This record gives sequence, structure tokens and C-alpha cells, in this order.
Amino acid sequence: MKELTPKQFEKIYKKVPRICIELVIFKGKRVLLSKRAIYPYKGFWHLPGTGILYKESINEAIKRVAKKELGIMVIPEKFLGYLETINDGYRHSVSLAFKCKIMGYQQPRALEQASDVKFFGKLPKKIVPKHKEFLNGHIKKI
Repeated sequence: MKELTPKQFEKIYKKVPRICIELVIFKGKRVLLSKRAIYPYKGFWHLPGTGILYKESINEAIKRVAKKELGIMVIPEKFLGYLETINDGYRHSVSLAFKCKIMGYQQPRALEQASDVKFFGKLPKKIVPKHKEFLNGHIKKI
């Protein structure tokens, strides 16, 4: 399983939907968000997530994003639903959202594509719109 080059990514995902996963991690009633350090939505808070790689299982993708973006290990607890983004400038993506639990006493930290990570009791103003919509619709049900 290897990631696409930017050129391959652009060529493929301008033609087909991309399947992704999003991690929904809580500490009490606060939800973990990371601040994007890259395009798209650079400077916006969002749910940590990633595209699923070819021949990678959903559980493998969940573990990979937790380790690569947050430096932690997680256990997926519950499928919460999906987020669909159609044409936010360049793509069509379908994200599967999973409530996850941090294993042990690890502290998430900003790695790779994020400049910061933080638990929020109230969602910040500068958040990816689809993530805000999803969390507002699901946070009280979780």
C-alpha cells in the first residue's frame, strides 16, 4: 500500500469519488480537531482523517491516520455515519466517520498535515463546513 503522488492523486480524483475515513475522538464532552497545515482548508479545524489506500482495510486506515497525524493508537468503537463532499473546488469524497477511543494515556499531537490539535467543547468558528454540519447533527447522539 503506497500513497499516490500529487500528480496521480489529481488525475484520478478529478474523475472518481475518493473514499476516506474520519476519526471522532472525545475526551469527556470535548471533541478532538486538528488544524490543517495544507490545502485544501489550510488554517481550518477538522476531524483527523485520510483517504483509504488501495488494498487497505478500513481498520488499517483508522490506525494509520491516528499514528501518522496524531501520534497515537486508537480503537474504533462505532460507525457514526458518512460525510459527502461534492465539488468543493476539485473533488468528490465520501468519508466514513468512526468514533474512536485513544488507547492508554497517549496525548494527541500535531504531526504531518496539521499545525495544532485540540479538544473542543464548543466547535470553533473556522472549521471545515462539512465537519461542522456532521458534528452538529451527531454530537448529541454520540
